[in-house]
Amino acid sequence: MRVKGSCRRGFVLVAALVAIVIIALLVTGAFFASGQEMGIARNELRDQQALELAEYAIARAVAGWDAATCDSLRAGQTVGLPSEAAGALESSVFITRLDTALYAIVADVRVAPYGGSGLRRRVGVVVRTVRDGVPVNPPIRVSEHPWTALY
Repeated sequence: MRVKGSCRRGFVLVAALVAIVIIALLVTGAFFASGQEMGIARNELRDQQALELAEYAIARAVAGWDAATCDSLRAGQTVGLPSEAAGALESSVFITRLDTALYAIVADVRVAPYGGSGLRRRVGVVVRTVRDGVPVNPPIRVSEHPWTALY
């Protein structure tokens, strides 16, 4: 009978250790899940910042339109504007002449890699420099072709 009593005392120790291990696994899982959520939220914020910077870069390119340089381009030819950096974000803008009055403006924004991954957003818009046969400066956006996310 004495053997049965000693087995019970050992069982309580084993049960306590198993309970501690299970609680430790639950806590570790919670920390891992919250870390993943924080990473997802950070990436979503960076993605939104990159999209906003791309739209701003295109608006800035339209506002500072250099008609002489753009009119000297042949159809299909592309010119790049100087890239700009804003913190971890860097933007490049390219203007491509499509025909005599239409241009495609593409802004490419890159986020400096952190944690081994980089993020990139590209937005494009088509503008025209002639309306009703009259040249316009700055150009106007083609209403049938709004901002487009390019991949």
